[in-house]
Amino acid sequence: MTVAILAALVGTSAACGDSSDDKTASAPTTAATTATASPSPTVDLKANTKQVCTKFESIVTADAFKPIGVQLGLMIQARQSGNKAAETAAAAKAKELADGIAKQITDLKAEAADPKVQAALDKGAAAIQMFGSPDYLAKLNSTADINKLATDLEAAGKDIDTLCA
Repeated sequence: MTVAILAALVGTSAACGDSSDDKTASAPTTAATTATASPSPTVDLKANTKQVCTKFESIVTADAFKPIGVQLGLMIQARQSGNKAAETAAAAKAKELADGIAKQITDLKAEAADPKVQAALDKGAAAIQMFGSPDYLAKLNSTADINKLATDLEAAGKDIDTLCA
């Protein structure tokens, strides 16, 4: 699995809103004056994307995914030997690990200024969460099936890989 394969895996965005509780008549004037006096700076999308991609690459590493692969291997081995308890435990651990990586990517989406990068991170996070979905795990019966997983991840990571290139 490569960093590019796993790159497109994120899901939430930060929302901005006015949380002011001040209900006096002068509040809107103050807010308008502040907005006029100091316009928000524009974001350098290229620099922001580079920063997000660097952080993404630090999250999506071979070392981060190796424990998931180990758990998938243990799950397949337990499935083949009929050890349901060990299979269930390994599947649960794989899901926990994958969900942790997906959450990190989802959290990173809030830092991305480019909607295309945000969408790619969403797609990537969803693909990583796939590791732990019962439907997907049910399809993994041999190490050959894990190659299919790598192919699916590569497809899911294509967008972020292109944006980070």
